Amino acid sequence: MDESDGDQLSTIRTHYADRFCEKQSAEAIYISHTRLGSSRSLTFAGKYIMKNLQLLLILIIFSNSVMASGLGGFTGTSSRFTSDPLSAGTGGITLFHNSSTNSFSQNPASQAWFDERSFDAGMVQLSLDRFIYTVNGSLPLPPTAHLGVGFIAAGTRNIDARDSRGYYAGELNDTELTYLLSFSNRFSEKLAFGLSLKLLSKQFSSEEDLLDLKGTGFGAGLGILFKPFEGGAFALAFKDWNSSYKWKTQDLFERGSSYQDEFPMSLSWGWQQNFNLLALAVEHDYYLIGESIYRAAIMWDGLKNLSLNGGFSFEDERMIPGVSARYVLNWKQGPPMHIDLGIRSGIQGEGLRNYLGWGVNF
Repeated sequence: MDESDGDQLSTIRTHYADRFCEKQSAEAIYISHTRLGSSRSLTFAGKYIMKNLQLLLILIIFSNSVMASGLGGFTGTSSRFTSDPLSAGTGGITLFHNSSTNSFSQNPASQAWFDERSFDAGMVQLSLDRFIYTVNGSLPLPPTAHLGVGFIAAGTRNIDARDSRGYYAGELNDTELTYLLSFSNRFSEKLAFGLSLKLLSKQFSSEEDLLDLKGTGFGAGLGILFKPFEGGAFALAFKDWNSSYKWKTQDLFERGSSYQDEFPMSLSWGWQQNFNLLALAVEHDYYLIGESIYRAAIMWDGLKNLSLNGGFSFEDERMIPGVSARYVLNWKQGPPMHIDLGIRSGIQGEGLRNYLGWGVNF
C-alpha cells in the first residue's frame, strides 16, 4: 500500500504474469485473461488447473500494490505508505521527530536531540480490507546516542481468489511484517548521524491451504540531521538499501525457482524551520527508478495541550492533502499521554484514510 496504492489491481497482474510465464514457459501458464493451453488429457488438465490456481493466488496478492506511476511495480509498500497520524497531517513528512512518530525508521538521525523515552502505537483505517498497525519505542543512550525499535504490520484480508476459469477458490490473506531498529549519535550540537536496519517478511496464505508462501529479506538506511542555526534543521536520508523479499517457489511448482522482489531505493531530503509556536517543513523523496514525491506542511503548537498539523504531498500528478492533531493528557501521577488523530485523502475513488494513535513520553 503506497501513497497511491490500493484499489487498481489490473496493471501489475500483467507485469507479474509476463515474468512468471517466462520462467514457466514449458508449462504454458497464463493468468487472468488467458485460458489453459493444455488439452492432452484430463490428468494433465487437472495438474495445469492446480498450478494455474496457485499462480493466480500469488498474482492477486502481488497486485495489491498498484498505482499509476512507476512505484506501483515494486513491493514494500508498507515502508512507503503514510502510516502514523502525525505524518498524515504533514503530507507524509517523516524526516523530523515532530513530524512523524515513525521518523526513526525513515531518518534514523531524527531522534538524536530527543532526550526522553517514548512509546507509540497506531493504526490506519483503509478500504478494501487493507490494514496497517504500528508499534515503536525509543530510548536515549547517554551521553549523545539514541536507540529506536519498532514494528509495522500491513496487508490485505479477505481477498476473493478465482481460478483460471473464474470460479471462486476461497479467501486469501497477505501480510507484510517489518521489524525496525535504528541507532543515532549526536557528534556536536549541530550534527547527528544515524543507521537503520530492517528485517522483512511477507506471507501469503489461503483458507484452503492451496497456497502457503513466505518471502524474507533485510534492508538498511542512513540518515543525517544538521542544524546550521537556531530554529533550522536540514535532514538527508538514504532508504531501503538492499531491501527485498526473496521467494522460493519449489514447494509450489515442479519447476519452481528463487525469485526476488526489490524495494525501490530512495534519497530524501528536507528542511524544517521553527518560528516559536509555528513550524514549516518540506520534503522531497526521490526514488532511484526516476519517481519523485514532494511534501509540505505547517505545524502549530499555539493551544494548550493541543497541536495541529496540515500538509499535502504531490505525487503521480496529484495533490493529496491531510490534517492531524495531537492532544496531551496530563495526570496527577504518571507521565503525560497523548492521543493522535489524522485524516488523509486517498487516491481517486478510495475516500478518506483515518488514522488513530496513542503514546507516552517519559
